Amino acid sequence: MEFLTRSASVRDRIRAWRTAGKRVALVPTTGALHKGHMSLVAEAQERADRVIVSIFADPRDRESPSQESDRELLQNVGTTLAFAPPLQEIYPNGRELAATVDVPKLADILEGVQRPGYLTDASTVIAKLFNLIRPDIALFGERDFQQLVMVRRLVDDLFLSIDIVGCAILRDGDGLAVAAVNRHLTAGERARAPHLYATLSEIAAKINAGERDYAGLERQGMKALGAAGFSPEYFTIREAGDLSPARPAGRDLVILAAVRLNAVRLIDNLRVRLIERH
Repeated sequence: MEFLTRSASVRDRIRAWRTAGKRVALVPTTGALHKGHMSLVAEAQERADRVIVSIFADPRDRESPSQESDRELLQNVGTTLAFAPPLQEIYPNGRELAATVDVPKLADILEGVQRPGYLTDASTVIAKLFNLIRPDIALFGERDFQQLVMVRRLVDDLFLSIDIVGCAILRDGDGLAVAAVNRHLTAGERARAPHLYATLSEIAAKINAGERDYAGLERQGMKALGAAGFSPEYFTIREAGDLSPARPAGRDLVILAAVRLNAVRLIDNLRVRLIERH
């Protein structure tokens, strides 16, 4: 595996791959890699000849990824190339003067309310990586579902020839979505954390059973999360395609939730695909 930090070097490698007719996949990450990321790499290896994993963490984020442990994980799974650019490589003129990529409405709801500016920053970095690498395919985990919807909109609106693949959430045996923040949970918090997925599953079951009072179900979800010891930020039922409020006639829905468990913030979601019953 090669480990590169400069975009010019990455372009050189990709140029050689293209000349040889190779299909290129990109797995964008913010570092602090775990088995969920490795599952994305494995899927990328099934779909492409060469796999690039990018590692770029906003210095303002809480996580401070260990580059050495990230490199070791990627080496073990046979990643072709890891690209870990420094801040100035992504923002050559500084963040304050950088052009940004905004996805209206999608950037200002849910996670956009809780973390102002985060989704625009993420979309900007992803757009830069897409323009630099020009992958045939890019893979994202569905845990960050809002970001995935935004990336699909970005690719469509900017006419980018990139196949965007959303990969199912990897979960521990008790249902907790695998995430870097889980390492910050105490033993007691870790035991309580699976109640988030359990609540999503309970509400999904009610929708599958025919309930369509989505506002009422959202209130039930918030109440259940509070009773389980969380400080819920949102619990909402949306159309999976564009994250607009769920319609009674909607057939492809997603339930999204964000909670605080003391110092740790957890997000999760669950798709609900309804079928017509005759």
